[in-house]
Amino acid sequence: MRHRYGRILKKDNVVVFPGSMEQLIEKGLDAVEDTEYAEAVAAFKQVYRFDPDNARLLAPYAVALYETKDFEKAKEVAAKLLHSGTTEYLDAMELYLAISIQLQHYEEVEMTIDALLDEDIVPPDMKKKFKYLQDLNERLSSRYSREDEEPRVLVDVFTFEEFMGKTTEIQQEMLAAFEKCELDAATKKLLCHIVEEEELHPMVISYALVLLRDAGYDEGVIVPKFGIAKLVIPVELELPGQDDRSIEVVDNISKLYEKDPSRMQLAIDASQRYAIFAYPFTWEGYSTEEVADAYKQYIESMFTGEPMEVTDLNSLIRYVDGLTDEEVH
Repeated sequence: MRHRYGRILKKDNVVVFPGSMEQLIEKGLDAVEDTEYAEAVAAFKQVYRFDPDNARLLAPYAVALYETKDFEKAKEVAAKLLHSGTTEYLDAMELYLAISIQLQHYEEVEMTIDALLDEDIVPPDMKKKFKYLQDLNERLSSRYSREDEEPRVLVDVFTFEEFMGKTTEIQQEMLAAFEKCELDAATKKLLCHIVEEEELHPMVISYALVLLRDAGYDEGVIVPKFGIAKLVIPVELELPGQDDRSIEVVDNISKLYEKDPSRMQLAIDASQRYAIFAYPFTWEGYSTEEVADAYKQYIESMFTGEPMEVTDLNSLIRYVDGLTDEEVH
């Protein structure tokens, strides 16, 4: 009896047998699972060329493209996924909106989320995700609209020694001036020096790192915080709180506090403060579930007065959150 392997694919006089397509899909899926996104893109790209409507391909290909920052192509594939009749429509929509935010398609995102919420398409257990995307989109939209309206001017560059002699509050004001100007090589070098200075307040380091990211700085810098250091390339970073890990933590906190929205918001706010102050660190060494549970313990301890269990993670969360209460003058 002849085995059925599916249809033969042909494009540009090239014949591709289904078995080879399946092997490439499996290779891509394995790469996504191992977070080897560039490898996944290479495999999926070959399948997409011949079979762009393959149902097994679209979701993981869009994710891999997103992770490798090919947002234009990612949006094309995610749009195709949305129109494919997928049973995971809202998950696909969440991905599509996240990609659109990266492309600064803020008006489209706002209109889409408004329609989804107004028409009550989003079930209660997913509304927090879409509200988070909506709030993030609104913040970024406001930020970039202000940048478009305000003229970009050059500022006098201060020396590193002058910067170190100021209070934390003044340091942040000095950095704020760079938001409206094009950064030359000397200014980028100064910001790198600031980012790599462990004696500075973590918020100041985060601020300087975001400025380098926004300026498209593509060389490595070593960021020291809380006794550890991390080599990063600023242009490859997401903004604080926009990385996948921070979003996953928020999602897990939402599930833990599904019936207590007030405490949920307190825990989410605490995790987002961490994302800003600890940037670019994201609770390394701990699972998302462990982090979410630790924030729940933290909020419960605030209400009950009972001390948290003494663990490295709990101590880190308390320490970083305590930085927000420090005097910065």
